[in-house]
Amino acid sequence: MLKKKGEVHVTHQTSNPFDRWEIEKLAAEVGLSLVEKIRFHTWDYPGYGNKRGSGSKCNESFNVGLCMTFKFAEA
Repeated sequence: MLKKKGEVHVTHQTSNPFDRWEIEKLAAEVGLSLVEKIRFHTWDYPGYGNKRGSGSKCNESFNVGLCMTFKFAEA
């Protein structure tokens, strides 16, 4: 659910193979349109840390690589 004029922000890797997720297409399929797409830089988020999330190395971080933050709103 979004408030009126609300946005959904999704940060996602955009290099191969992650570009195959087609984030913009998935958003459009649920009625969201792209408002803005900007490069994600970890230094813009003091205290930012990532984790693998599963497996034996779940607490280890990883190189985020080329990432973009996609900003969507209701179409």
